[in-house]
Amino acid sequence: MTVIYIKEQGSSLRRRGEQIVVTKGSQTLLEFPIHHVDSIVVLGNVQITSQVLAKLLENGVDISYFSLGGKYIGHTLSENSKNIFLRFAQYEAYHKEEKRLEMAKRIVENKVCNQISLIKSFHWEREEYDYRKDVAQMQEILRSLPEKRNSHEVMGIEGMCSNIYFCCFRHMLKNGGVFEKRIRRPPRDSVNAMLSLTYTFLTKDMEMLLEGASFELCLGFLHGIRYGRKSLALDMIEEWRQPVADRLVLKLFNKRMLTEYDFQEDTGEGVFLNEDGFRKFCKEYERWMAEPNFSNKSWRLLMKQQVGVLKKSLEEEVGYVPFRYEA
Repeated sequence: MTVIYIKEQGSSLRRRGEQIVVTKGSQTLLEFPIHHVDSIVVLGNVQITSQVLAKLLENGVDISYFSLGGKYIGHTLSENSKNIFLRFAQYEAYHKEEKRLEMAKRIVENKVCNQISLIKSFHWEREEYDYRKDVAQMQEILRSLPEKRNSHEVMGIEGMCSNIYFCCFRHMLKNGGVFEKRIRRPPRDSVNAMLSLTYTFLTKDMEMLLEGASFELCLGFLHGIRYGRKSLALDMIEEWRQPVADRLVLKLFNKRMLTEYDFQEDTGEGVFLNEDGFRKFCKEYERWMAEPNFSNKSWRLLMKQQVGVLKKSLEEEVGYVPFRYEA
């Protein structure tokens, strides 16, 4: 999957035959064939002409929109699926309370198991921190999951285990990664900024896969219904947070691919990547998502296959099996 990121402020996308041209004033910054691109990400003040937009959608190229600081705004998706019957199956499963609760429990159980796998995979022999007490505590909490009777109680299990996990995660960070605890809005340190940004990019990728398959994104099983929230995408990225996002963040800091010089602070927005840092992140994120990483497949291919697993589970009324990360 080829993704083009465009961040030059004041630039414009124009069409030249079968080519897309990125210009700023009289200067041409980039030119690429339409049929070589799967997705375009624009950040901040970037203009797209209606002719370009129509041609991109006609060729199945999706466009995602972010603020300059990396906040996800939305996307334009080409129409490539009209499976109304899948949506019927999704609504039917949601209205069966027992099935909805079973799905929520599977998602949380799998997420906690992925958290434990990531903890165990770290090279602790070099550290004084005893990770085993955290793993034992998470396993003990997880044993109470079958007793839970509603999604709020299930989310409580997820919350308790995630608090322990992120306390342990702090000890996996080296080389200047500042992190005390998980803080989402606004991120108060560089690691929280990177976790939030990576989760945002991951959610964007999942939303496009789900919409392409004709799922109803606002109808989730674990996160439930809230006006405007893409709950199903939030459900589905739970199984990818540790193997994809958290491992990437650890790599970026522990290998000093990002340093304190790649971040800046704003009193209203918290800590976020500067322009050079964001360029580095986009490059590494795409490399991470596109290269063979697990079972000799890319993360994007595995995510697409997992959307197919969800589709089959709803249409054939069989239990959903989330992606399990085994380090």
